[in-house]
Amino acid sequence: MIDLETALNYLDDRVMYVSTDEPKWKRRIAKWAEEYPDDCRITVMPDVNDGCMCAKMPSSWLRMRPPKKMNLTEEQRRAASERMRKVSEGCWSEDEEEEGGEEDA
Repeated sequence: MIDLETALNYLDDRVMYVSTDEPKWKRRIAKWAEEYPDDCRITVMPDVNDGCMCAKMPSSWLRMRPPKKMNLTEEQRRAASERMRKVSEGCWSEDEEEEGGEEDA
């Protein structure tokens, strides 16, 4: 088992430093650094730090919230399950795409 870690350190109420070796956070931080170079700056790249990325960013970007709860009927659950099965199999037909487009219009 690989131990992954992400740590947040606050400089003050406006700035935080993030260090992470989790791939999903490294990808997100790299994307944010490109999109928002004035706000998010990578201070240490993973290739020179044993795979751990360090970055400086606004502390207001940190949000914690529990997952959304969805109350679905059994019929809605079955329909969602079937949609996900089709997506995972890559079996979308042109008829199904057209039907979805007509309902949205």
